[in-house]
Amino acid sequence: MSSRILVVEDQDDVAQLIDVVLKGEGYTVAIARDGAQGLMMSRDWQPDLILMDIMLPGVDGGTLIARLRQEPETADLPIIAMSASRTLRDRTPELQADALLSKPFDVDALLVQVQFLLTRGRGDGDA
Repeated sequence: MSSRILVVEDQDDVAQLIDVVLKGEGYTVAIARDGAQGLMMSRDWQPDLILMDIMLPGVDGGTLIARLRQEPETADLPIIAMSASRTLRDRTPELQADALLSKPFDVDALLVQVQFLLTRGRGDGDA
């Protein structure tokens, strides 16, 4: 069974690029267009990993990550934060994300992060 990845991204072109790249690697992908939809889908769809844009309409990605970390079902879910903001690296400690990707991102770097976090997540349960 392929890993399920939730992409929370409000920009259509970025969401479509990530969708094509991840599906091309055999992942199952769902896309949420804002923080509220991302929160709902993270609970209902139960992804194995979330790619989260930080600059979202309504609830921003940083707030959404903090909420996910507080809920038992999603507290340990691997999350990659993405942003075009130059100040993102300064906010890394408060974001509570497992990894950080600056936009525009390199597709290979995205895939390496996704694979690493999914493998690490699976390994924790086997030990």
